[in-house]
Order: sequence, then C-alpha cells, then structure tokens
Amino acid sequence: MNQDLRSKTVKAIGHLGLGGALGKVISLASTLVMARLLSPADYGLMSMAMVLVGFIGFFNEVGIGAAIVQKTDLTETEVNGCFSFSILASLVLFALTALLSGPAADFFNNPALQPMIAVLASNFVFGAIGTVPLAFLRKEMHFKAVAGINISGLFLQSALALVLAWNGFGAWSLVWAFVASSLFQSVGAFYLSSWRPSSLRGLRAALGLVRYGLQVTMTRIFWYLYNNADKVVIGKVLGNRPLGIYDMALSLATLPTSQITSLATNVSSPLFSRLQNDRPQLQAFILHFTRGIAYVTYPAVIGMLMCANELIAVLLGKEWMPMLVPFGALCLMGLVRSVDPLLSQVLISTGRAKQLSGYTLTCGIVMTAAIIAGALLDGLHGVSVAWVVVYPLLSVRLLYLVSAATGLSMRAYYECLLPVATATAAMAAAVFAVRMALLALGLPAMPLLVAEILTGAVVYVGWIIQFDRRGLGEIRQVMLDLGISKQRLERWPFNRAVHP
Repeated sequence: MNQDLRSKTVKAIGHLGLGGALGKVISLASTLVMARLLSPADYGLMSMAMVLVGFIGFFNEVGIGAAIVQKTDLTETEVNGCFSFSILASLVLFALTALLSGPAADFFNNPALQPMIAVLASNFVFGAIGTVPLAFLRKEMHFKAVAGINISGLFLQSALALVLAWNGFGAWSLVWAFVASSLFQSVGAFYLSSWRPSSLRGLRAALGLVRYGLQVTMTRIFWYLYNNADKVVIGKVLGNRPLGIYDMALSLATLPTSQITSLATNVSSPLFSRLQNDRPQLQAFILHFTRGIAYVTYPAVIGMLMCANELIAVLLGKEWMPMLVPFGALCLMGLVRSVDPLLSQVLISTGRAKQLSGYTLTCGIVMTAAIIAGALLDGLHGVSVAWVVVYPLLSVRLLYLVSAATGLSMRAYYECLLPVATATAAMAAAVFAVRMALLALGLPAMPLLVAEILTGAVVYVGWIIQFDRRGLGEIRQVMLDLGISKQRLERWPFNRAVHP
C-alpha cells in the first residue's frame, strides 16, 4: 500500500479513535446513570418518537455530504447551491414532521409523542447548517476537528440529559439533550471549516450532486427502514416497555462497536473515493480496514455475550434482565454488522449508490417480513432470532456486489477475517470455562464479571502474540505510523511479528 496515504489514514483514525474512545466512556457512564433515573417506558417513548424523526431526517441533507466527498472536482457555485438546497429542504421537512406528529402519536396510541416529535423536528434545521462544512472537513481528512466536534457534542448531550433527568423531566430530558447537541455540532462544524457560502444561488448547478445524493439517500432510507422495522413492530404489537427493553439491549450491544465502525467508515469515505480508479490499492485498503475493525469488534461483542448475565445485572440492575435474550442475539449479529458498513461505503465511494439502494431495498423487505413473523410467533425472542438467522445471509449478497465492483475475491475477504475469528473463539472458550468454575464456587456477580473480562483480555492478546504473527505485524506498523520509534518496537512481543 502507499506508505504516505496509509500513514495519513492511520493518523486520521488515531484522532477519531481517541475522541471516539472518550466519547464511549462518556456515553456509557451517562447510559448507566440514566438507566436508573429513567424507566424503560421513558426510553420506549423516545425510541418511538425517533422512528419518524429518524426516517424523515434522511431527506434532510439529501445525501449532499456524501456527494461532496465523492466528487473529485467541485465548483464554488455547485457548493453554494448545495448549501441553499439543504436549508430549504430542512424547513420543508420541519413543517412536514410537525404535521405528521399527530398521526404518529395515534399510530402508537400515545398522545405524549406528538409534542416530542414536533420539538425533535427542529433538529432538521440545525443539522442543515453544518451539512456542507462537515462534508469539507471529511473530504480534506481534517478528522481531528471532526473528532473534537463529536466529543464536545456528546459531552453536552450527556450532561444536559443527566441534569434534566435528575430534575424529573423524564423522556423529555432525552429530547432536549438531543436537540441541543445537534445545534452545537452544526455550529461547531461551520466554525471549524474553512468553507463559507459566497452566495445563496446555484441551485441549478447543484442538481448533479443532488441527484447522486438522492441515490445515497434512498440507500440510507431503505437501511433505516429495515434497521427500525423491529422497533415499529415491537412498539405497535408489544408496547413501549418491551420496546424500551429491546432498545436498551441494542444500545448496549452496539456500544463498543458502533464508534469503531463509524470511525472506519468516516475515514474510508474520502480514502476509497481517491482510490476508486486504483483497484489493487483499493482492495488492499478494504482488507486492512476490515481486519482492523474485526480485531477490536469481534472480541468485544463475543466477550459481552459470554458474560451477559453478570454485565446486565451489575451495570443496569435486575429490572433489565428481560433484555438478556435480545442482547445475546444482537451481540451475535454484531459480528456481521460491525464490518458490513465498510462494504456499503465502498459502493458509495465508487459511484455505485444505485446498486446499494437495490440491496438495501431487498434487506428492507426481507427483514421486515422476518421481524413481523418473529414478533407474532415469540415476541422479543422471535425478533432476536429473525436478526441472527436472516441478516447474515443477506450480507453475503452485499459482499458479492463489492466483489463485482472492485475485483476483490470473496474468499480473500473471509480469509482475512479467519485469524480474528479464531482468536475470538479461543477467548470465548476460556471465558466460558472460567465462568463455569467460578459459578460453582458461588462467586458474586461483580467479581465474576471482573474475572471474565480479565480472562478474555489475557487469552485474546496472548493468542494473537503466539499464533497470529501477521496480525501482530500489522499492529506494529500502525504504531510506527503513529510515530512510535522503531527501536521501542524491536522488543517482545513485537520481535515475534511478521512484517506486512
């Protein structure tokens, strides 16, 4: 791979990764406290409101940010037109969502949703302000600024939500915190970006970008539909308390992986766009990104699965134990969903958003049918089974599309994940054995959880050092790219590494 481009990419990941890690610490701490201040019903209300707001929100920027990142030659008139279009679209969508808030509340048989949805819709106008500036920060790979905006917004959201929840605002504490964070992040992106609109004209010149952005938007809409069909079905069929339990299971199961995956897709977006005409380089970066994500996400999701009982009991309390089955299923699904977004980004960055739209439409139809069947047959358990059984089969189709677009061998893709899967399986076996032994001794939940985590970490790292020398070599190269001296990396365990 190109050494300079790889080094720049690693540093970008480092900036986003550091901010993301801090963000996850803040988010986890906030979630654990909020789970004791708010009820599952409060979380269920917010989740219901976000189904409509999140869906309409995909039309807000109309994929303009992705189009700006993907296109190699942009004119000032085109960009001005994109900014104007974003503002106009956000005002229309704000009014539309406010009008639909009543019918949405009627659908869920919950009048409290109407004002919540109307307030959340103001996020569209705030978000439009930062669409173009944020796209330029990403296009120019200024990810240090992007990370600063994200972490500051998350800190504001967490702090405000905690203050409001403590003072008895209930579900509204989540609403006001979400809106405030969105406004802050948009203003921050506008402030840190060097781009400024020179005119509010150029709508006609921006049509090409808008058309491509619409293809990206359709992809995101279909993705949103099949990713939120479970919430709609559970909310409608089972009610807001089961939905709150399921939503908490989803939040906890994706907590250690969502930031890693988001980080990789953010960095890969401009990178894949630059390499779209250089297939060998593109294939190499896809494999390295995929394996890099898996090295972090695979042990995280399987580790949570192996100690799910203790994790839920210690972190959330006995009230949340009904989430055990959906949480375990979502952890298993995390093996696939943690790396799939990178494949989707390949299609978007190489100008194949239309193909991705077709794939996500298929997923939307198939997954929605599977989720409805699962909910009717066995409630939350049935929805969980639908995700675990059906979604991995659909992911094979996505890999086939990427293979056709880039020439990447499907076999090479799965082989690159094999060492990570092997190390994760060894870790899971060790954690299971330790758990069984300590349960037999009657160890309480907290020390048992600590023992499980330590066992998993030691076995996973030890396996990589002993049996995955190529992976160790890739870790060594990343550390070199981050500026760590070569002399320090000539000691154990890096003296065992096979250089990539």
